[in-house]
Amino acid sequence: MAPRKKTVPTVSLRPKQAKPTTPQPQASYGDWQSIGVTRARRAAYGAEPRDLRRDLTPYDRLTMVRKCRWAERNSGLFKQILADICLYTVGDGIKPQSHASTPEMQERYEAYFAEKAKRIDITNRFSFYQAQSILLRGMIRDGDSFAAKVRNANGEAKLQLMEAHRVGDPLEGKVPEGMHDGIQFGPFGEYIAVNVYRSDGSSRQILAQSMMMIVDQEYASGARGVPLLQHSINSIQDEMEILALEKQAVKDNGDVTRVIVKDQGVIDGDMAAELGAANGSSYANLASTMGGKLIALSPGESMTSFQSNRPNATFTGFLAALERDISQGVLPYEFVGDSSRLGGATVRLITAKAGRVFSKYQTIIIENFCVPTWGYIIGQAIAAGELPDDPQWNQVSWTTPKSVTVDAGREAANDRADVEMGLLSMSELYAQRGLDFRTEMQKRAADMVHIKDLAEEYGIPFELLFRPSNTPVGTISGDVDEGPESPAGEMEDEGEDEPADLEEPESEDEPNS
Repeated sequence: MAPRKKTVPTVSLRPKQAKPTTPQPQASYGDWQSIGVTRARRAAYGAEPRDLRRDLTPYDRLTMVRKCRWAERNSGLFKQILADICLYTVGDGIKPQSHASTPEMQERYEAYFAEKAKRIDITNRFSFYQAQSILLRGMIRDGDSFAAKVRNANGEAKLQLMEAHRVGDPLEGKVPEGMHDGIQFGPFGEYIAVNVYRSDGSSRQILAQSMMMIVDQEYASGARGVPLLQHSINSIQDEMEILALEKQAVKDNGDVTRVIVKDQGVIDGDMAAELGAANGSSYANLASTMGGKLIALSPGESMTSFQSNRPNATFTGFLAALERDISQGVLPYEFVGDSSRLGGATVRLITAKAGRVFSKYQTIIIENFCVPTWGYIIGQAIAAGELPDDPQWNQVSWTTPKSVTVDAGREAANDRADVEMGLLSMSELYAQRGLDFRTEMQKRAADMVHIKDLAEEYGIPFELLFRPSNTPVGTISGDVDEGPESPAGEMEDEGEDEPADLEEPESEDEPNS
């Protein structure tokens, strides 16, 4: 057996390079005062700038979710903000308008979707429009929400709504490579799957094409959404604790009605007898004579009614400052709080800013939930033969609820002028009011036909039933083929056939009648 070769140690001639280390923060004494560290103010603690996936750990996000859900159940202001966003963003529902190639196909697609939308979730409890509100509320409160495309026992296309705590890293085993907080990313950073928890504690992955993630991403490097009101959790808790203490103080002060103030010193026990306080009969006689109650006090004592100064105007203003800090960055404080001190122009500005916020979340709901749901429901129906195919079956627009306004009359007048000038289309005008242009025009046409039939049945002019005070009688004919006729036109025709009688001038001899 040949002897083993001994390993000869080698020496590298390359210079050793120091391992990269994380730079330590240092105090700055330059001209940039925003980065200076002095005794004038506290240092702002925080990690070095890095990706949100490293800044927002699953534990931190779940802690935010837990506190925001606590605030939703206990804070009136927090709940009001959530309710306003859901009410003005979704309202009675964001409704589809099909743009198929023919009006018949548009009507069939919309009717089929409306029927399926009545009970669209897998549990048959929520409609499509209720699901919009639930998912939007979950996104605002928890940071994100999910809806999976599933099938029920009969093979029907359904949706399964999931809240944020149902998605996360696997509880057992190793976390797959490329997964962060339940979101699986591909080699190029694309979103490819979601890890969902089952009720028994196990988990499974759902591909991105079958999962709708409703989220308002604020960072390009983020995986999960951040609760919208997480920045105000500390202020909400402080406000609730301060208000609870103040309420307790008001109760304690309300329980005290009078206060006896006593000076220092001691008097003899016989002093009250000498002053007549011990003689109950005399005080009883005085009370019966003068009415009311008499109280005998020792020398140096005085009795006054207690007047509490809690809460005061300063405390009310302090609470308003806290509430303003809570709502900032979400909705204007005057929109969800007190708007009584605002003028007309300021109210319109606040309403316009809130309207922009609602439009933003409407776009998120439409793009992340409504459009994929339409493609899933209608596409499955076409594949199953329940609906005929159309080259534009997936072309759809969405009608949002009527926008909030404080000048309905003035805006309506401006809209009418814009439509007459051609600056605004009828479809856009109806969409601003939360209505479908085609549906409303069909209703209007049906109403006009009904009015025309009634006019012919009772033998009365059309104008007496439609705009009787604004339309001259005879301008609208009951018979469409004959065209409009007017009494003035008939008089002109008679004038051509027979000359009108001319009035002769009166003679000077004849008396004036």
